[in-house]
Amino acid sequence: ALYFAAALIPATDSEIPDLAEVRPIAVGDVPGATKKKLVDVTARIVSRPIALEPGKPVRHRYGIFAGPKKPDLLARHGAPAAAMDDLVYYGWFGWVARPMIAILHAIHAVIGNYGIAILLLTVMVRGAMFPVSRKQALSTQKMQALQPEMKAIAEKYKDDPAKRTQATQELWKKHDHNPVGGCLPVFIQIPIFMGLYRSLATDVELRQAPLFSSAIRWCSNLAAPDMFWDWSNLLPPFLTAPEGYLGPFLNLFPLATIALFIWQQHLFMPPAVDEQSQVQQQVMKYMMFFMAVMFFKVPCGLCLYFIASSLWGIAERLMLPTAATGAVAGGGGGTTGAGRRIIDVPFFSTGGKAEANGAAHGGEAERKRRQSRKKR
Repeated sequence: ALYFAAALIPATDSEIPDLAEVRPIAVGDVPGATKKKLVDVTARIVSRPIALEPGKPVRHRYGIFAGPKKPDLLARHGAPAAAMDDLVYYGWFGWVARPMIAILHAIHAVIGNYGIAILLLTVMVRGAMFPVSRKQALSTQKMQALQPEMKAIAEKYKDDPAKRTQATQELWKKHDHNPVGGCLPVFIQIPIFMGLYRSLATDVELRQAPLFSSAIRWCSNLAAPDMFWDWSNLLPPFLTAPEGYLGPFLNLFPLATIALFIWQQHLFMPPAVDEQSQVQQQVMKYMMFFMAVMFFKVPCGLCLYFIASSLWGIAERLMLPTAATGAVAGGGGGTTGAGRRIIDVPFFSTGGKAEANGAAHGGEAERKRRQSRKKR
């Protein structure tokens, strides 16, 4: 189970038996193949044969744990050599997930609402990662600004891959752009965001915790889908059954999550410069449809995290100043045209566009003054 566990715990380390077999046994009527996860089970445990010495008894003593998978509770009841805190699986990034859970519970202790606590925790994490994510966004923006020049290079050297690669590298060097540098922030962020995801996906405290009020069915359980509207009588049972593809309720949060994913993808994906990249972008669009089906029964607590994180990323991208091209004195030649380069302006700069346009108009004014001198 995701939030509960039953375990047989040896009383001491010396009484841990050498088991030959542990086998689950269904109790009562066995449902169909689609409902096997709902069947009640017991277990048959068989130890290996033990040779009894005269006058020396063999005793196996156990304790039974049946309860919620709270890490502190599992740590208290686990035997010294058979600790049960690993029943809560955090994946590779448990070293991130555990502190995230502690911070989430601390925020809840002050706020009293796990939904708001999730939003605040997401804002805290995204705020701490802002320098890294900003660097990634700037790199993506510069790549988008260079796309027309890269497309021209691809068309010019379409039959010569070596020259195409060389010209592209020269273009990147001219504009101080390192495409690998945009990937590095992603690898730094992955453990943080995956740890936050796993902490929210496994925290039993979110079970039965409402976003608004327990009197309102919508978002009444952050560990379950948001259950906005019961549509079980409108669609076929294979879709609306509890174990069906969509479930008995229309869920709004997954739809909002996918819509934000599509918007974010549109903002960050550079324009296609060749047929291969066009195909890749089409595949990504179709993948969003399958993600919508897969996400449809995701717990609304997780959707809150995805929505808040996506909104932060979109706002961060929209507030970046527009990359502009400015004139460069004596900058003729190269693949980007005579004297053109990408100008980076400061983040949140109110005069970024004016400065960039001023540089361009300043270069044009200087050219006109030179022509006027020649006429004289």
